[in-house]
Amino acid sequence: MRNLLLATTLVIAGAGWTQSKPPAMFDPAGKWTYASQDEQGSQASGTMTITGKPGAYGGTITTGPNQELPITDVYTSANGMVILASLPDGATAVVKVTKKADGKLDAGWAAVRNVIPATVERAK
Repeated sequence: MRNLLLATTLVIAGAGWTQSKPPAMFDPAGKWTYASQDEQGSQASGTMTITGKPGAYGGTITTGPNQELPITDVYTSANGMVILASLPDGATAVVKVTKKADGKLDAGWAAVRNVIPATVERAK
C-alpha cells in the first residue's frame, strides 16, 4: 500500500512538471527601416537588409544614395539583436534593437572608434 501511495504521489507531482523550451531567438532576417540622426545631429534614415541564418548573418545598412555600410556581424537574443557594421573611416557602428514588453521595437546606435585590445580565455 505504501508503494502504491508513493507511486501515485510521484505521478501526480510529475504531471505538473513540464519541460520548458528555451525562448525563440529574435529573427533579424529581412528589410528594416530606420530613422535616427548622424553624429553631427542631422536627421538620418535608411534601410538595413539582413540576410543569412543563425551564426551566418550579413547584409548592408543603406544610409543614402549609393551609400552602403557592410554588416559584419549580427547577434541575437530572445528579445532583440545587436548589429555590427563597418563605417567608411574604419570605425564600427553598433546598432542595438530591443523588443519591449508591448511588442514595439526600441533602438539606438553608436560608433566605436577606439578599440582597446584585450586577451580573453575561459577560466579554469
